[in-house]
Amino acid sequence: MKKFILSLFISFAYSNLITPEDGSFLNRIHVLFEWEQIPEALSYDLQVSEDINFSSVVFEVTDSSLAHIDRNSLDWETAYYWRIRANYNNHSSDWLAPFLFTTSEAISSSSVTLYLNDAQYQEGVTVFGAFFNYFSAAIDQTGKEIWNSGENNFVYYSSNSFGNIFGCNLLSGAENNLPGMEVSFQNEIIWEEPNDEFLHHDIIKLPNGNYLGIVETNSLGPIPIGGWTASFQNLGFQADGVTIEFPWVGDKLVEWDKDTKEVVWTWSVFDHFSMVDYDQFGGTWTEAYLSLHYDWTHVNAVIFDESESAIYISTRHLSRITKIDYPSGEIMWNLGHEMPSGQVDMGTEIGFSFQHSLQKLENGNILTFDNGNLSPQFRGTDQPISRAIEIEINDTNASLAWSYDLPPDLFGFASGNAQKLENGNVLMTTVGGGGRSLEINPQGELVWDGLYNLSLPDGAVYRAHRIPGLYPAASSIIINNYMENNGDPGIYLQPGSSDISFSITNEGRYSLPLLIQITDNENWFGSQTTEIIIEPESTQSVSFSGSITNSTYANPIQLIAEPIHHPNKTKTVSVNAFTNPLSNDNPKNIISNYFSLESPFPNPFNSNISIHYKLEKDQTVLLQIFNINGKPIHTLIHEKLPAGRHHSQWNAVNESTGVYIVKLTSSNQVETQKILYLK
Repeated sequence: MKKFILSLFISFAYSNLITPEDGSFLNRIHVLFEWEQIPEALSYDLQVSEDINFSSVVFEVTDSSLAHIDRNSLDWETAYYWRIRANYNNHSSDWLAPFLFTTSEAISSSSVTLYLNDAQYQEGVTVFGAFFNYFSAAIDQTGKEIWNSGENNFVYYSSNSFGNIFGCNLLSGAENNLPGMEVSFQNEIIWEEPNDEFLHHDIIKLPNGNYLGIVETNSLGPIPIGGWTASFQNLGFQADGVTIEFPWVGDKLVEWDKDTKEVVWTWSVFDHFSMVDYDQFGGTWTEAYLSLHYDWTHVNAVIFDESESAIYISTRHLSRITKIDYPSGEIMWNLGHEMPSGQVDMGTEIGFSFQHSLQKLENGNILTFDNGNLSPQFRGTDQPISRAIEIEINDTNASLAWSYDLPPDLFGFASGNAQKLENGNVLMTTVGGGGRSLEINPQGELVWDGLYNLSLPDGAVYRAHRIPGLYPAASSIIINNYMENNGDPGIYLQPGSSDISFSITNEGRYSLPLLIQITDNENWFGSQTTEIIIEPESTQSVSFSGSITNSTYANPIQLIAEPIHHPNKTKTVSVNAFTNPLSNDNPKNIISNYFSLESPFPNPFNSNISIHYKLEKDQTVLLQIFNINGKPIHTLIHEKLPAGRHHSQWNAVNESTGVYIVKLTSSNQVETQKILYLK
């Protein structure tokens, strides 16, 4: 009997809600709901309400997996309750006790205009980072904020095709005050660089799992002769173009080992660029006079192309894009404005200047945001003009394949970016006009305009990207043929050659590569590993063949599903396997004639809770309260009662806030309910 009771108690634990966790505070209103599998359930009903009694339901859905992402129903600054129940062949279970979560407040002030029809808009959400007031947010097609960085002072830099998110976090007062990191939209820090040097503008993840960033570095150099010469000489410098006397600030690329954070590779502009090349027109030497150091290169973007094993960098103050062989560090070409060294190989007629951001396209072309600070000098425009440009590169020749000029009032003197979208449109982001992103189709028509209402000098949009969604590695795993008999949840495997199978659902809108491994205590399956890729919002089955031997006891089997690009989201599913057949009948059907334990009320509760139960015949019952660790802490009743409806009260005033279990036991049956005590 004791084994029977314990098994049912464990079975109840398998029915827990997972996320959003009870009492959690969310920085997003696109919410992932997850729960654990219930034996023999065919599907699950999910309900969300603003009141604990669910008298009014915000939304409800039936799902055959173990997760659901809601993207339409929730709002900011609201408390929500959520619950699920299992659906069987001809009936549904009781609702599980609900969890409570609260959404935080929106922190951005965006508005959008859709100029063409919805079909022209690239599906997804737009995530952007704001410098100087240090926050990031994401908006949907209508401009509604759906995620923000809260109080983390996080500035979004970029994301890759696998949904890894990169940026920096402001550390006020620190010497290196913008450490780079990878984060999730759940505000988890996945990886952070060691912050031994000042990282700026970009950090990316390499195919080998290491991280690469742009780090500031310094060297002494001359003060070239120019309109600024007399000003420097008045400060006591020779300023003769020859004397090595003035601090130049350059950049180096640094690769850190993903595990040890040791530096494993570097590349410095001082080793590869000539110091006879410098900005003559953009006012950088005037800034050097004020700051007493020269911001020479100002590398502001780095990308890695795996097919070529090449790094591309954008050097703002040299108006130059460079392709670097990795790992040799050899410069393969320089593209951009011609300077005295003769190091620029091609593209001198394109005329881009002070550009920001890089994207390597599938056709081999380069897309960048030409800030255009020097467009009057380089292109002959009447005033500075920003534009998105696509550059075609053939051997040693570069030409302009496509461009789109912004109006003068949207000129972005710094920051910004251009992104080629899956539908062929280009998303342009500029600090001009209060900070905005504009989606342009290949014909040069404006499709969508998102205004962030960030005004300089207190706010400036850094970059923005259109991404599929907030959950690049959301998945659920169903154990096929998962049953329960006499309180023992598990699967039946026939002795001999048998298969075990799982159905894995990709709940998100990114492709999901997974590394799958199965192990078991009895070594029925050995240690088998396979890789699969599940398309967005799709389900794929995976099975393993084993050699099953008769066993008196359950054999625990573990399935580990690791998202290759998001190992922090690894899921482990455990299930007991039996060589004796399990029943296809839900045990609740078999034993429900003895009694039923109703949902305690109110739940959550403050001090007092009422517990109602119905007996179908005269019987001895035991009503107990257990803590979350399974330890009994109170016995409310233990006696023979007549058939009929009964109730008991529990006062928890002397207990700690948290989750407790109500358990009703007879000689033939055990039922449990979870309750939440809030002071």
